[in-house]
Amino acid sequence: MSSGFRNSACTRSRPLTRALGHRRVQHTAIAIAFIVTACLLPPASLRADASLPIFDAHVHYSEDAWPHYDSRAILALLAKAGVVHALVSSTPDEGTVRLYKADAKRIVPILRPYRSRTDMLSWYRDPAVLAYVERRLAQGYYRGIGEFHLFDAADAETPQIRRLTELAVERGIILHVHSGAAPIRALYAINPELQILWAHAGVDASPALIGELLDHYPTLSTELSLRASDIAPGGQLAPAWRELLLRHSSRFMIGTDTWTPGRWPHYPELVREHRQWLAQLPPRAARQIAYENAARHFVGRSDRRPPQ
Repeated sequence: MSSGFRNSACTRSRPLTRALGHRRVQHTAIAIAFIVTACLLPPASLRADASLPIFDAHVHYSEDAWPHYDSRAILALLAKAGVVHALVSSTPDEGTVRLYKADAKRIVPILRPYRSRTDMLSWYRDPAVLAYVERRLAQGYYRGIGEFHLFDAADAETPQIRRLTELAVERGIILHVHSGAAPIRALYAINPELQILWAHAGVDASPALIGELLDHYPTLSTELSLRASDIAPGGQLAPAWRELLLRHSSRFMIGTDTWTPGRWPHYPELVREHRQWLAQLPPRAARQIAYENAARHFVGRSDRRPPQ
């Protein structure tokens, strides 16, 4: 081969070599970008399933939220978070009534026995509160009583609480109880036929204690508001919680607890925190806890009369 031919061939091949080299650089850059992106994303098991319908079993729309959020704004936040039903109680009850009138399909009303926040510390021994509860229940559309606070077992030993348990059993409605384990045991000692929804899974109760009560009381359910960081510290489902949630997958519900107006701006994020650990459960258990358990208790019962 002549030197002229070789030089001519090399000259013609340089653009091709440069093009191939440029493509290799591009492919390498794309591969690196893909790897970096994959590393930054959480594992598939930790990604929240935004398609899972949620029944939020702990919502308040109390008076301090009214100046900041009207009914339409609250309903829009529920919809944005994928919450198809919400169990709502409020102080005073007017907040629940407002939401229920605005969307009776989405809102499930329960009656909080607090006419104002001052009732929280004495309601369980106040005959006037009991009379108020009986009048409101007579309207016929409440699916439960609560959320209410009992701070120790002695709080459950008043005539007012005994009558409250009678009302709940007579009407087949649930009691939404914020307490430790001792008041739950005291309530069941009064009437073992009660249906109780234990708020916050006992606030700080351990998985072992929660499991003990669920094992012992077959009509006890619990909702998990304020517990996402315990259930999945750092976003990873804790082994003890996983075992408990799977063992009693028919007894847990999701909750957010909008006890202060400051929680409403973060409402979609509060729901997303639950979605993240739900995504780490088998799909059947996740559906039960996210929606089906609460729906079994609260959806499908006829609404008799509209709120007054």
